[in-house]
Amino acid sequence: MERVREDWALAYEKAKIDLEKEIRDIDVFDRTTAGILRKLFKAGHLVLEAGCGTGRFCFWLNRKGVGCVGIDIVPEIIKKAAFYAKERGLPTQFIVADVCNLPLRDESIDGYISLGVVEHFRSTVEVIKAFKECRRTLKRDGRALITIPNILVPLRNRLLLYMSRGRIGMFHKAYTKTTFCQLGRIIAPDVKAEVFDLWLPIYNIFDGVLKRLGVGEKHRRRLRFAFTRLPQKPSFLKYFLGYIYLFANKSPLHPKY
Repeated sequence: MERVREDWALAYEKAKIDLEKEIRDIDVFDRTTAGILRKLFKAGHLVLEAGCGTGRFCFWLNRKGVGCVGIDIVPEIIKKAAFYAKERGLPTQFIVADVCNLPLRDESIDGYISLGVVEHFRSTVEVIKAFKECRRTLKRDGRALITIPNILVPLRNRLLLYMSRGRIGMFHKAYTKTTFCQLGRIIAPDVKAEVFDLWLPIYNIFDGVLKRLGVGEKHRRRLRFAFTRLPQKPSFLKYFLGYIYLFANKSPLHPKY
């Protein structure tokens, strides 16, 4: 897990973070995730974001009346998120911790979200540990949403890391939808996996090239907006494009997703 922390500490160090813009952009560029979160969690719920990064989804949920706890392994980014919350009087609590060893009581949260996190773990054993912690901390009627990129992104990043001798790219472990769904049964027997955001990995490739060519952010944002509106077909592309969304429902009596 130390290598994961180092990777993300370096990524955050290089990034230009504008939290206000990141939060606003969720409704524009992350419409799929935003729509799912609205359905899963309501005002008064307590949700944990495991691997919260800047905390943007925590803050977005705060504005819907949802209580949040954000956990990340990188102390520097947690300090920034906590400062933002304190400055604006937001109730989210941020903790430096490992998602494989959560500092929370059993059955203490209504929801668990982890968006683009576990694919960076070198070992499936670590994913299993994280999912067991998710199961332990979720209430009996709790729900979880976990996302990872489909197999194109890990394969692309493996190629980039090899060609650049580790200078470009970040480690991603590849999982098929079926395999990831099987792992999800560690959390609860009632699980399903779907592929959404089909064209986002293709946009990310274009965006990286355009950045290197010096194309401004305004034009890149227009392109990103166009990609979010592309049709989510043909279906055969869902075997390798897009992002895998894992839904886990701890209570079989809970309404379906």
